[in-house]
Amino acid sequence: LAVEQQAMPGPNNQPRYFTRFDASLPFFVDFPFGYRVAEANWFAADGIPILPTDDAGNENAYPLMRVQAVTKGADPSDPQNVLASVDVVLPVASEADCQNCHATLPDGGNGVAVEFASKEFDYVTTAQAPGPEPLQNAAKMNILLLHDAKHGEFYEAWDAKGELVSAACDYQDAHDPNCLINQTPIQCSQCHYTPALDLAQAGPVDEPQQGPRGRQQRHHISQSRAMHGHHGGFAALFPPMPGPNDGLRDALAVEHPDLYPNATDPGQTVTEHVLEETCYQCHPGKRTQCLRGAMFSGGMVCQDCHGDMEQVGNDFTGNLAQVPFPAGADLSKRVPWANEAKCQSCHTGDVLDNASGSHPEVVAGDGIRLMQAYVGATHADGSKIANVIDAPDSRFAENQSLYRLSTGHGGLKCESCHGSTHAIWPVSPEDGPFVANDNVAALQIQGHTGTITECSTCHEGDLGNTLEGPHGMHPVGDTSFARGGHEELAEDDPNACRACHGRRGEGSVLATTADQRVLETDDHANVTLEKGTPVRCDTCHENEL
Repeated sequence: LAVEQQAMPGPNNQPRYFTRFDASLPFFVDFPFGYRVAEANWFAADGIPILPTDDAGNENAYPLMRVQAVTKGADPSDPQNVLASVDVVLPVASEADCQNCHATLPDGGNGVAVEFASKEFDYVTTAQAPGPEPLQNAAKMNILLLHDAKHGEFYEAWDAKGELVSAACDYQDAHDPNCLINQTPIQCSQCHYTPALDLAQAGPVDEPQQGPRGRQQRHHISQSRAMHGHHGGFAALFPPMPGPNDGLRDALAVEHPDLYPNATDPGQTVTEHVLEETCYQCHPGKRTQCLRGAMFSGGMVCQDCHGDMEQVGNDFTGNLAQVPFPAGADLSKRVPWANEAKCQSCHTGDVLDNASGSHPEVVAGDGIRLMQAYVGATHADGSKIANVIDAPDSRFAENQSLYRLSTGHGGLKCESCHGSTHAIWPVSPEDGPFVANDNVAALQIQGHTGTITECSTCHEGDLGNTLEGPHGMHPVGDTSFARGGHEELAEDDPNACRACHGRRGEGSVLATTADQRVLETDDHANVTLEKGTPVRCDTCHENEL
């Protein structure tokens, strides 16, 4: 796996070639469940130095980048050599920080972590912190001081023989070189493994050859467990999200001070308040939406896929301090970035065959889909876990471990038609004075927002009467199938129609129009269906299902 930093476009938006191509892709290869994704065949651009501020100084966390296919060997800056082009969002934010709790009250923090720490040592204020971001640096320094006070006596390092020895920190000694506060800059992943930085997907590693500043991940809990597991224990600061069908979600948070004592915005719902107090503290911030696509518009939030903070943090690394990786790994618990909810966790099937009856407490209003991707459970050790629902026989099931790795119709990546994981098309707003930048690609490709569903996007001519489209779909749009070619199919296999159009042909959420459609009825009159209309049999003729 060769990785190098991708350059930004040059002066006057001069195009840059992709610097990385993966014929295959490692997926947690040093874990028992790991493998290599064969024939990934994708170009990748790592570490593009981009900011959430445009050239005019405007804040924009959803900047667009243009991806082009050009004639091989030709000048990419010449429009005549461009074979195809699409504009995609590269979301980036600079909000994620720790100052809410780890900065002092006069500096704008809530004082919680600083008040706790001040009982043990003097904290840092912006007046004492270096620039150019003294507030953020003060908060980060306070974290290191707190880390030294809580864990310093257990610090270890590699000696000249490559053996792990004590390197205890005396946090009361302001000049102790073993303390993290005196070793800045500090990279948390030196000790706390995170797959986000493990591009080789090799798992936790130790680097005795690097000395005391080398990685020591095999002996420590992961970054996810350190952050989610630890902070999730402070329920007053990081409150739990009510279940998806709990009416409390839409209530005003200030009306429940016993549950949400930190709520101050009189117009903020419980959902909005909990998101801001939990996930949006870091991912990626309160102004920049991480989850902003169709699932969010449909009422789902981060916790509905991932679980609460304690469930997310309860991962495989809990025993590594006693037994180093890999022997100490508890793979009955989740591996961050590997064991995630899948599409089929909520999209368990169609009208005729789905798992709604097995999970009535989280069924969506349509009676087909689920609003939560997991079942809450207790692990053998008594801790909270999230058991992800799996429906591998669903027509909506991925063929790889993660959605972003999976392929579907014609070998296309699922993201090619549906958008990126947290910005599934369509993203609000879809119309009006402007549309969300995430929607630009769909508009360019097919002329309207939402999932790429127009067959004419990729295919020429009439495809006839077939169910060989994505997820077993028939051709959509103004086709011979819509103009009358479907009757024979309905007679031969009515369940093929019922699966999406309803048991009696009454329509369902799986058979709604992606754009305005004009259909010809049996008496040759035209009927117009607006975008989002469930297609029923009796819209055009007698219901024969």
